[in-house]
Amino acid sequence: MRNYLISSYRSVMDHRFNPFQYLDTASQFYFMTLLAWMWSMVFSLAFLSIFYFHWMWLGHLLVLGATFATIEVFKRAEASSKPAPLPADAKRRCVWQLESEA
Repeated sequence: MRNYLISSYRSVMDHRFNPFQYLDTASQFYFMTLLAWMWSMVFSLAFLSIFYFHWMWLGHLLVLGATFATIEVFKRAEASSKPAPLPADAKRRCVWQLESEA
């Protein structure tokens, strides 16, 4: 039963196993987001919370916005932490290595 639940979850939610695995990452994200919004609206209508849907919509926007902001911060931090490439004449430079000369 446990394996069935895990494989069922992966077949829908994991990009390595669901039918979107052959699409590029941007398309995978687009279609998964579209499906998430669709199911959010379906459940909202199913539970007759259409009068409070604007609050649920705002909550989803906040969560997605925070997720995008976090991803952007992580990408920028990763890009800034990569060492800069050395210039072509780096091997001929005189470098003072204080620890080995002291």
